[in-house]
Parts: sequence; structure tokens; C-alpha cells
Amino acid sequence: MRTRSLRALLCPALAAALACAHARPAAAEPRASATGPYAEAGLGAAGFIGAGGRHSRPGPAFALRGGVDLFSWFSLGARLELQSHQADVPPPPEGEYFQLQLAAADARLGFPVGRFALFADGGLGFAHISTNILAKVDLLDPSESWSPLLSAGGGLEYQLQNRHYALGLAGQWMVLSSFSGMQSVGGRAYLRYTY
Repeated sequence: MRTRSLRALLCPALAAALACAHARPAAAEPRASATGPYAEAGLGAAGFIGAGGRHSRPGPAFALRGGVDLFSWFSLGARLELQSHQADVPPPPEGEYFQLQLAAADARLGFPVGRFALFADGGLGFAHISTNILAKVDLLDPSESWSPLLSAGGGLEYQLQNRHYALGLAGQWMVLSSFSGMQSVGGRAYLRYTY
């Protein structure tokens, strides 16, 4: 009788254990990233190529972006960016730095693949240079401090478990048409929050 009660307890427990062992985990629903207004902060580096690169050194770049995702694959926004560079011009003076302050409107196309998204973006705006030190090498006129800018870039974004947050890596090319067509390339890591 004792064997029968032990068997009565073990058989259902064994059947349940076998059922659990052979059961497949439920397929997780892909978590859609949030859409709507967003804010982004990025930190990276930028440098000039061509004539601008011969007369300046790469430096840090900080960017703030904000806008709205109109669709899961398309957003419109604006950015403010600050770059700092050391001028490499004949002395005097020596060890001079200049800053670029940038403001632009941009558009972004995204291509989500699971928790990752590839994107391409482009923008139009204005740049302000803090000093005319590059006039010594004819990259800008002594009285010139503003230039229209055109930018294009792209990158990779990773959606965190909390659907409002994403981390990303991005690269960007920019041309400053009034500053002798100086071109800049840069990269940044960023954190994006979508409300």
C-alpha cells in the first residue's frame, strides 16, 4: 500500500517534469520602440579633411538633438552641436583653438531589424566659427564667421529593454560652403530617449 501511494505521487510529478522539459519557450513578441517626441545627447570627435584638415586638429564634439518620430521609420528634428579644434597655422600666435557652433534641421530614415536599427540622416543649417584664425591660411575671410552647412550621416542604434531608451553609434560628414568648402567628418556615441 505504501508503494502504491508513492507511485501515485511520483507518476504525476514525473509526467509534469517531462512535459516541462519538452515544452518550448513561448516566442517573445518583439518590443516595438517608442515613437513620438525624442531627445538625444551625443559625445564624440570630429576632424576636418582636405585643406581644413591640414590646418586644424581633430577635437571633441558634443551634440543635443530633439524632434519627433512621425513614423517608426521617419523622424524630423533639430540639432545643436559644439566642436573644439586646435588651429595648426604658422605663428604667431601658437596653440590657438577655435570652436564651431552648429544649428541644423535634420531628417532621419530608420530601418529596424529586431532590437537594432540602421539609419541614414541628413541636415541643413548654419555654422558659426569663434575666431578668424583660419584666415591666416585663406580658409575664410577675416570678417567671415557664419556659413551654411550641409550634413549627411548614418549609424546603428540598439533598443534597450525599456522601449523609451536607445544607445547608438553614428558617423557624419559635413560641408561648410562659405569657409572655402571645408569638410568635416565625425563620430559619436549617443543616448536617445523617446517620450
